[in-house]
Amino acid sequence: MQSLCRIGVWLAVALGVAACRPAPRPDRETQQLLLELDGYISASNMYVARKLDQMDALGMLARSTRDPLRRYELEMNIAREFFAFSFDSTQFYLKHCQELARDVLDDQDLYNEASVLLGHLYAKAGSYLEASQLLYGGLDTATFSQPLMADYMWALYDYSKDLAGNSGMVEKLSIPPDSSFRPRLYQLLPKDSDRWRSVLRDEFMAQGRLASADSVNRLLLSTVKPEDRNFAIFAYFESEIENLKGNQTERIAWLIRSAECDIVNAVKDYASLTMVAQNILPLDVDRSFRYLRMAQEDAVLYNAKLRPWQISRFLMEVEKAYAVRQDRQNKASVVSSILLAILVLVLSLITYFLVVRSRKLSRMQKALADSNARLAAANEELSVLNRQISKADKVKDAYIMDFLQGLSEQVAQIRSQDNRFRNLLKQGKSDQLFRELAISERSEKALEDFYRKFDETFLALYPDFVEQFNALLQEDARIVPPPGRLTTELRIFALIRLGVDDSKKIATMLDYSVSTIYNYKVSVKNAALGDRDKFEEQVKMIGK
Repeated sequence: MQSLCRIGVWLAVALGVAACRPAPRPDRETQQLLLELDGYISASNMYVARKLDQMDALGMLARSTRDPLRRYELEMNIAREFFAFSFDSTQFYLKHCQELARDVLDDQDLYNEASVLLGHLYAKAGSYLEASQLLYGGLDTATFSQPLMADYMWALYDYSKDLAGNSGMVEKLSIPPDSSFRPRLYQLLPKDSDRWRSVLRDEFMAQGRLASADSVNRLLLSTVKPEDRNFAIFAYFESEIENLKGNQTERIAWLIRSAECDIVNAVKDYASLTMVAQNILPLDVDRSFRYLRMAQEDAVLYNAKLRPWQISRFLMEVEKAYAVRQDRQNKASVVSSILLAILVLVLSLITYFLVVRSRKLSRMQKALADSNARLAAANEELSVLNRQISKADKVKDAYIMDFLQGLSEQVAQIRSQDNRFRNLLKQGKSDQLFRELAISERSEKALEDFYRKFDETFLALYPDFVEQFNALLQEDARIVPPPGRLTTELRIFALIRLGVDDSKKIATMLDYSVSTIYNYKVSVKNAALGDRDKFEEQVKMIGK
């Protein structure tokens, strides 16, 4: 009968863990980096305000300047500062610079300089047709100086790379591949400049020479500070190199660093934060959704064609992730129902065997009525068994009510939250939904409830377990848990007492890593009074 009761408890524990186990999470290092990124995101408005103040100051200075050449130089500087912050503002200043150069200064070189930068802007923003018309059909490159030709070839090189990666959303444009521009760029760019090294890094990546590409890119990273705009670009390429190497943890780490630099520089046209959201989606759907929402808002604010289209492709993956999470919750409800059914069945069997045993004892009493000594012994045994029956009935009633109440509350809570989430979605209150999802601690609470119920159930069955367990340990290594609770070490050996020997199963049930379970077991065994290799067998004998 006692074995049957233990089997029922073991089944309840195993199914409870299956129902309450939370979704996988990022590793500790990635989690820490994501927390740092959250801090940068919370301060993003401050960085944007600082950028706007800087732009306002430069704009006022340009508008107050009467010298057209000086105003051209100031507005070109503003355009470069606005390049990754606002497509519309950058385009406005560059077109005004074209007008100044052509209509006021009558300077073809300055006009070409503004036009090359404008064509580069179109290419980076995804306006590929406009970029093609300006860079390939609107400029007389025969008059270009060497520095301007270098800028022009760099714009074509960047244009070719971006078009190759995003050609599915635009008209088919026939332009040379980026590799065809590299020999000319090596000639035009100053050797060992950032752009020259960037071209060399791209060539190594295309050839699959990842170690060489990594060396060149890390050299580029060493030349800039973490808060410089170029650091975000170099960090992004470092993540691409790590991806090609198959190092996903390092890839995410560099993407996060790149995203942080973008935020510090108030960049609105970026890819890193979106890539972070995509990579952590299987691990943290709520955080992924929050990052994606920020990236989408920034892309709309920047007002270019490319980024919103890229982000919209990713929305389907987010929707699938939410569907998977909903499916996981539904499965948890099914498991909970199965748990209740099995528990009721086990307790019914216990009751049946107790009734059968009680009847046998009654017959035994009648058969042994002729002997006072044997009758006294039989009466004593009957008294003990009756107390066991009474205790088992109380345990049965308590277990049934406890699990029924817990499961009822869990189902009601899940249904209430699901209804609220659906209502918020129907009402278009997505921001409120995101906030509520962000603070949801349902899985953590479920795990803590599981620990509490496990401790209470196990100690109800084995009230002397802690005392007998400590008797196997050296005095200075004995464990004193909080009243009515178990420590992690005690839970591990409590499961061993229930017959769960495999460390992997124990790790799964308690939501720890296998290495953590192993370390706890080794630490406790090292403090054993007797033979440490027989310690687990001694634990299994507690209560028998």
